[in-house]
Amino acid sequence: MPTTTAALDVDLAELLGPLLVAEVEAYLATAARRQPPSPAPRPGALPGPAWYRIAQHLQADVTSPTPDRTDTVPAGPWWDGYPTPAPTLADRILRRRPTAPVTARQHLDLMDRYIAAHGWTQGRLWDGDGAVCILGAHVRVLAAGYGTPATAWQARLLIGNALGRAGHPVPVDTWNDSPGRTQHDVHHLLRTAATS
Repeated sequence: MPTTTAALDVDLAELLGPLLVAEVEAYLATAARRQPPSPAPRPGALPGPAWYRIAQHLQADVTSPTPDRTDTVPAGPWWDGYPTPAPTLADRILRRRPTAPVTARQHLDLMDRYIAAHGWTQGRLWDGDGAVCILGAHVRVLAAGYGTPATAWQARLLIGNALGRAGHPVPVDTWNDSPGRTQHDVHHLLRTAATS
C-alpha cells in the first residue's frame, strides 16, 4: 500500500515535535543558568518538564493573542491575511486545538509579524508585556494555531541556514541573546530566512 502525503506529514510531525520541545527545554535550562533563580512556585503549581510548564502557561494566559482577537494592533491583527484556524470534526472529537496549515516561510512571516506587534526580548521566551524572543515567537505562533511542530522545526532550519550564510554559525537562541542585538536585526534575519 503506497504511503500518502498526509501519512508522511503526521509521521514527520511526530518525529520533529519532540525536537522542538527539546530545544525549548535546552533554552530554558541555559536561560536559568544566566538569570537569578525564579521565585518559589505558587502553591498548587504542578511540576513537570519545561514543555508541560509552557503548555500550562499558554492555557492560563488569557491575554495571549488568538485568532478570535482583533485588538492586538491598531492596524490589524498580526495574523491578518492568513486563514483563521477552524476546528474540524477530528479536532472536536479529539478535543485538540485547531490548526491552520502554513509553510515554514509563512511561519517565519507570522513570527516576524508577532514580534512587530508585541515586541522582542532577550534571555527569556517572553516577558509580562508579551514581548518574545525568536523561540518564544515560534511557541506563540504555534499556540495561535498556525502550523505544526514540524513546520516550526523547518522554519528553525531556515533561520539556521540564514545565520550560516551571514557568517554567524551559532544557534539562533545564542544569536538572539547576544549583547548589542536589536529588534531590527531580528526582523532582518526572519525576513532573510523567509525569502531564501
